[in-house]
Amino acid sequence: MSGGPIIPGLNEFDRPKRGFPRWAGFLIAVILGAGVLVGVWGFTAGGGPLSSLGQVSEELQPSGFRPTVDPDVFQVSVTSPQSGICPDQSVAVTTLESASEVVVAVSVTGPRNSSCQQGANSDSIWVDVVLKEALDDRPIIRSIDGEQLLRIR
Repeated sequence: MSGGPIIPGLNEFDRPKRGFPRWAGFLIAVILGAGVLVGVWGFTAGGGPLSSLGQVSEELQPSGFRPTVDPDVFQVSVTSPQSGICPDQSVAVTTLESASEVVVAVSVTGPRNSSCQQGANSDSIWVDVVLKEALDDRPIIRSIDGEQLLRIR
């Protein structure tokens, strides 16, 4: 009987190395790095798949309303913020309709790093509100404080 290994060149307890391949570590590092970059891009620039992270929203104060020719649409007068409304910002109106009243909330949303020149902005702007049903004689309520909006002619 021989005292050497069964296969020449290999020791008896040698086996293939099992472990984490080197390329897999690089792949995981690249994926994590790309995820961090997309997150930072969304937060700072307000763009990309995580753009909502880079958005800032400010609640605006509705001050009155006026009807339009269309019974399903009316306009709300909104006091603009001190900085004005920049072209890259959007004004959004949220309504909650019931059979007895319409509750209105208005907000302006824009990128966190928005920088636009302050123009000649008026004190108030008119925003169209589209309803599911005709306004008729339902009161329009401001969601911030529950006050009823007055009709402005």
